Amino acid sequence: MGETSEIRAFLERAKTNGISDDAIVGILTARGWSEKDVYQSLAAHYEELTGIKVPVRRSAGTAAKDAFFYLLTFSALATWTIALGSLAFTLINRWFTDNLFSPGYAAEYEVYGATWNLAAIIVSFPIYLLLSRALVRDIRNHPEKLASPVRKWLTYLALVIAASIFIGDLITALTYLLRGEITSRFILKALVVLILSGGVLFYYFGGLREPGDGAPKRGFSRDALMAALSAILVLAGLALGFGFTGPPKTQRTQRADSKRTQDLFMLSQQINVHWNTTKQKLPEHLDELQGVVFADPVTRSAYGYRTKENSQYQLCATFSGASPQDGQSPVWAHPSGYYCFSFDASQPTPGPPYVFDP
Repeated sequence: MGETSEIRAFLERAKTNGISDDAIVGILTARGWSEKDVYQSLAAHYEELTGIKVPVRRSAGTAAKDAFFYLLTFSALATWTIALGSLAFTLINRWFTDNLFSPGYAAEYEVYGATWNLAAIIVSFPIYLLLSRALVRDIRNHPEKLASPVRKWLTYLALVIAASIFIGDLITALTYLLRGEITSRFILKALVVLILSGGVLFYYFGGLREPGDGAPKRGFSRDALMAALSAILVLAGLALGFGFTGPPKTQRTQRADSKRTQDLFMLSQQINVHWNTTKQKLPEHLDELQGVVFADPVTRSAYGYRTKENSQYQLCATFSGASPQDGQSPVWAHPSGYYCFSFDASQPTPGPPYVFDP
């Protein structure tokens, strides 16, 4: 007789003598049988008694499915909050200039970082809203999931990450303050960290403490309020960010102008080499330069070249706009339209800000 048969035989004799189910479970588990085996035998007994199978509840989602959605939701949350905070820090640095703590690179590098942050927010925030709405709806339909270990573990993990970012950003901001950064920048950066990380901590800690009765709430729910406040912050960040970076068309024209200055710099380097290797003689035409084929990146027209007295020469290009006032070498400053730079082949040419191309 197998183990299951032993349990069934005892169970049927015990039920015949009027012993309750709870007593049977208690007796068998005290003798070392698992509750699962005992309840399976009870289920088989009642199936024979009633003639129908014990219904099995189909779960709204497995633990693996829930884990996937929670991980994806928290990943999207981390992406858009970090990007929004980074964008806010960039704008604060630009609006509240401190020459002692200014970055040692051109403004286009800041613009590049800001565009990445804008893209991250635009992609991740709608995903976060959709996933969060789906999770809230799922919990309202299945309130027992509020006590799910998967939900609690992953939520606490997200809270640990949010708290770590909160502490790390505050330490960084305070470090700059102690090094002498102006107080207004520190206060604004600390406020940004407090709003973003504090909001995440407040919302998810509150969610963990919900009783889980699943009853619909009247009025403007806590979830809807958090979604609305987050949307307001994101829309404000996007508006300010696009005001700083400009539309994609502006970015393209600025990039084209940066490429033109890079091309002219490379041409000047080759002309200087030609001067030094041909007994101080300038090339009559750019075609004399070996391995150099540079043309305007947009119009594909050749760059202008003029020889002047002795080692003096000019390189010309048509620019879409004026060069930025900050982060730009005075040698490479230019207005909008056709403009010529004057160089000396006997002197090294200073390089322009490099076109950042990750």
